[in-house]
Amino acid sequence: MVIMRRRYDPLGIVIAHDDGLAQVIPGGKSETVVSGERFTSVSYYDGLAIAAAPEKGVWVHNMKNWQQVWEGNARTVAAIGTGDLFIATADGKLLKSADRGVEWEELESAAALIKHGQRMVPMAGESRPFVTGVVQSDQGIVISVGGGGCWYTRDKGNTWLKHSDGLDAKTHGIWAHPEKKERLFATADSGVFRSEDEGYSWLQSQGGLDRAWGGSMAVLSGAPDTLVVSMARHAPGVDGAVFRSANGGATWTRVSLEGEDEWDRVPCVERPWDWEDVVFISAGTRLFASHDKGRNWIGLSDGLPVANAIAASL
Repeated sequence: MVIMRRRYDPLGIVIAHDDGLAQVIPGGKSETVVSGERFTSVSYYDGLAIAAAPEKGVWVHNMKNWQQVWEGNARTVAAIGTGDLFIATADGKLLKSADRGVEWEELESAAALIKHGQRMVPMAGESRPFVTGVVQSDQGIVISVGGGGCWYTRDKGNTWLKHSDGLDAKTHGIWAHPEKKERLFATADSGVFRSEDEGYSWLQSQGGLDRAWGGSMAVLSGAPDTLVVSMARHAPGVDGAVFRSANGGATWTRVSLEGEDEWDRVPCVERPWDWEDVVFISAGTRLFASHDKGRNWIGLSDGLPVANAIAASL
C-alpha cells in the first residue's frame, strides 16, 4: 500500500445522492455539504473535487469549500491527472477548465462528433448521446460516450478518433490503469470491456458475471491486475451486486459484504487515486473498505445516504 504526501486536508468519502452532496470520514457520520439538489456524478484527483447535479449545475471543492462554478444540465464530471476538470452536458457538449473551475472552455469538436456521429443511439431513457467518462491515457485523452463508444484525442480535443472496435456503443464509464495508461477498462449495457491499446480495440469480459449492466469500477495494478466492479440486472442500475477479478477481468467472483451480496440499487465502487491496494464500496446505506485489493472487507459506516456516485479523498 502506498500513500503520497498530502498538500491538503482530506474530504473523506464524497457521496453524490438524491438529496445532496455528503462527506464522511470512514467510521464517522456523514456531513451534508450541499443540500437540496440531486447529485449523480462526482470525481476527485489530487486535492480537487468536482460534482454534478443534473439541470442545476456543477460544484467544485478548491481545497477550502464547495462552490457552484457552473449552471446547466451537467450529466458527468471528471478530474484527471493533467489537473484539468471536465463537464459533460445532457445535450452532448464537453467543457474543460484548466484553472480549477474558474473559466470553462467548450471543446466544440467533441459536441460536433456527438451531433454528427454515425450510428450513435442514445441509451435507454436519454434523448441523445452524451459523454459518460473522461480519462488520461498514455498519449492523450479518451472519452466514453453513452451511445457512441469511445473516442481518443492527442491534440487536446481539437480532433478525435473513434476507438471502439469490439466495444458496446452504450458505454457507461471508462477507467485508466493507474500505471499502464494504454490499458483501459469500460462498463456498458452489455458488461465489462478491456483495451490494451488506448481503446483502439476492446475485449469483453463475462466469465462469472450473472448480470450485464455495468456500473462503476476500481482498477488495482498488479501481475495480474485486480478489478472490482458493480453490476446490475436492469437499467438504470436496478438489482445490483459487486464482483471481483484477480486476473485482470478473465474471470469474476461475487463479493459478499458482511453477508450481503444483493442490493436494490447498484453499489458504487471507488479506488483512491493515490492508494495501490485500497477500494471502497458504498452499498445501500453502508460504506465498506478493503485494504488488500478486495480480498477482505470491513464495514466502516452505516446510516449513509444511498449513493449515485462516490469519490475518495484520504
